[in-house]
Amino acid sequence: MVTKSRYAERIMKELEGLSEEGIAQIIQFIDFIKWREARKEREINEFDAWALNLAKEKGFDHLTEEDVARIVHEYRKARL
Repeated sequence: MVTKSRYAERIMKELEGLSEEGIAQIIQFIDFIKWREARKEREINEFDAWALNLAKEKGFDHLTEEDVARIVHEYRKARL
């Protein structure tokens, strides 16, 4: 498994031969990746909040994941 410090070392080596413009582009790309990951995290949190609200509204917020899996399994089995 490669560690972050190994990646950092590799990146530093790769930067040595680049122009300032090339380095600036890499920084922009890193900023884009960080923004995309943060956006994805926000979307997941928003979805979790929506799902929890829906569960509370419908009265099944007490169910565990195992309960839901069992219910779905039983439902699918009954349809066959």
